[in-house]
Amino acid sequence: MGRILLPRILVRPLLPPEPIMTARIQPQHMHWQVGRYRERLRSGPGGLGRGRVWVAEREGEQHNLILNQFYDALIPSYGLLGPSQYAVVGTGSTAPSPTQTGLVSEVARSNAVPSGESNQAIYISPGVYDIKRVYEFGEAQVGGRNLTEWGFGPVAAAGGNLMTRELFRDTNGTPVVLTLASDQRLRLIYKYRVTLGPTTPQPVTVNINGVGPRTAQFIVTGKLGGSGAQSYSTSVSGVDFWGGQYYGDLIVADFASRGVGTQGGVMLVNSAMPLTYLHSGQVSSNGPTPTYEPPVGRSRRWSRLYAPDEANMTIVSVVLVTAVGYSSGPTVNLVFDSGQAITKTNLYKLLIGYWTLTWGP
Repeated sequence: MGRILLPRILVRPLLPPEPIMTARIQPQHMHWQVGRYRERLRSGPGGLGRGRVWVAEREGEQHNLILNQFYDALIPSYGLLGPSQYAVVGTGSTAPSPTQTGLVSEVARSNAVPSGESNQAIYISPGVYDIKRVYEFGEAQVGGRNLTEWGFGPVAAAGGNLMTRELFRDTNGTPVVLTLASDQRLRLIYKYRVTLGPTTPQPVTVNINGVGPRTAQFIVTGKLGGSGAQSYSTSVSGVDFWGGQYYGDLIVADFASRGVGTQGGVMLVNSAMPLTYLHSGQVSSNGPTPTYEPPVGRSRRWSRLYAPDEANMTIVSVVLVTAVGYSSGPTVNLVFDSGQAITKTNLYKLLIGYWTLTWGP
């Protein structure tokens, strides 16, 4: 009698992915203004006085594109905010293309913020921010010029280092030449949008060397600093942030994208940290800096190795911290599922990894 052979079937649990932060960066619009400062009578507590007022004599608003090198080269070096620290203008007329790296004929760069204006990160919704830059070119830079192209870059040095390049256009999208008188100035007001995630809890797996994979919930939150953080501010690439329930995710992503650990330190906590985007949680310190790996394509990952004499405790949450003043808050939070917490002793080291940040359009 013949035998019936049945195939051997191995059933393995399907584990969630590692914790991944995402950053999507898209252009918004650029508003240009040609004008002068005029003296005006102004009233104040002391009565009437003279003051200088900016008067836009010609202006337009236009869309634009972000160059490929912003994602491929500038973000790994300058982060999500740094590539827009300088406005650039020139006289070239070549049509814009994502493969370009600089202006055709550069004339001047400026990072001068006009009085009464500021560079801002504007909160739109959970994980969504508009980065706004306002820069002004003086008469000595652009007075008497015929300008046709503009861009933004990370440094003062001229060259092929721009995140965006476009022609000046009117409100209909038609290229125009900005002909400035010798006593006129130029303002560029530029916005681009950063969308971060996940802003709701996602199931993930953490690979713990010597222990094995553990499952957890992972979320990116807006928390910037802990209790009392509202009294302090921090500046990143020329943008000022006040502590509170917003901007923390943007700051962690900016530092992680360029592999810098001043913000985003790793903190181990023996309780469950918040799994909501807006929260009032806090932690006791900034936490040690993680080890960042070199970028791979449009991504970077990092981990943290604890020595035998470090972090001997029961670990329920692993968080990336932002700090403002003396106040530290849990910003990027990973909370182990029930029964998945780790108890570390001084008998072994502990490697926790890997976090990954990916970015693109």
